Amino acid sequence: MKPALGVTEPGAIALAAANAYEAVGGRLQKISLELDTGLYKNAYACAIPGTKAFGIETAALLGILAGEPRLELQVLANVSEEDVEKAQELKQSNVVTTKLKEDAEGIYLDCKVITDQGWGRCLILNNHTNVVLLENDQNIIFKQKPQSGPRQGQSFKTGSVADFLQFTNEVPFEEIAFVLEAVQMNKRLGKAAEEAGMGLASALEELERQNTLAGDVFLRAQFLTAAAMDARMGGMPLPAMSISGSGSHGIIATMPIAAVAEAEKIGEEKLARAVVLSFLVNMFIKEYSGRLSAFCGCAIAAGTGASAGIVHLMGGGKKQIESAINNMAANITGMICDGGNYGCSLKAATAARAAVMSAFLAMADRTVPANAGIVGVTAEETMRNMGKIAAPGMQGTEKVIIEIIREKNE
Repeated sequence: MKPALGVTEPGAIALAAANAYEAVGGRLQKISLELDTGLYKNAYACAIPGTKAFGIETAALLGILAGEPRLELQVLANVSEEDVEKAQELKQSNVVTTKLKEDAEGIYLDCKVITDQGWGRCLILNNHTNVVLLENDQNIIFKQKPQSGPRQGQSFKTGSVADFLQFTNEVPFEEIAFVLEAVQMNKRLGKAAEEAGMGLASALEELERQNTLAGDVFLRAQFLTAAAMDARMGGMPLPAMSISGSGSHGIIATMPIAAVAEAEKIGEEKLARAVVLSFLVNMFIKEYSGRLSAFCGCAIAAGTGASAGIVHLMGGGKKQIESAINNMAANITGMICDGGNYGCSLKAATAARAAVMSAFLAMADRTVPANAGIVGVTAEETMRNMGKIAAPGMQGTEKVIIEIIREKNE
């Protein structure tokens, strides 16, 4: 869990470019990027934080012009209007080239910066801030042996709902109180979008004022979630708290729970424990789906986590949590990811509403049975099946999405 300024993928590109440039210095001549398809898809149409600019080339150029590598995913925190103008000028001169590494199994980001003093290179693998190689034409500055496979860190594959629930209930509050900062940070992000009248959230608010939509916890969950996503996609210069390497996951894993906590006037400790369970369920699903895939992990994995967290918040036990997971799997699994863009707010709002509905149904002992589609005999099997839909299930879908995006850019 760490703050992320703007959509994670442009931030990772800016981070790689900033590191590569710092390794060589001098007057910029060319930037060469090689990206996995997920990074490409999620960065090509995203607004850069604090600017009205967007895209892969701009992110790389701003990383060089104003990036602070030590800030990691907040690398562009100090970008100025002058930096943006300069980046746009350089972009027109085609100094940035991008190619895809279609056989990458996980996050792959290779950035080479050529200047009048030589070249610098930064290689990031497996997660958005994991620099495994930093070098220039004179020497290797840093080299880390990559771990096998696309994932790093502790594996959740051997965990279970029972394990997650036991940890959630028994961990001392003081050891998890820090997760409340994720709730507050993501709320601040949404508040900024609300005040600016941005995107989907402002439309939902207007519909409520006109009594087109009744004010209820479903709408509040959608509003809080969509507002934070609007701000993130729109380049608001405020961070989201990320989980699984994604600020969007962090938003969807927290905001629906926060909405229910507000409505039910639930205290901080119960809220923190619900968020912890949400994070654990999200991370379990991500272990099987991968970090970047053709299905919308933000909605599906984080939304399922949120639904489990809402059940815990309302006093439900293991049975009801498993029911909520099954309900979410039967509902929104298969939603595609077509990159980071304003459509993400719509997907997030859909996930938020589904999370609340699935939780409420579970609390009423209503669930989709194990003989239905991808729903498993156990919740763990259900979550593994959700991951299988992403990979290998939707690998062909990913290729088609990338083809469509590239055709639009030609």
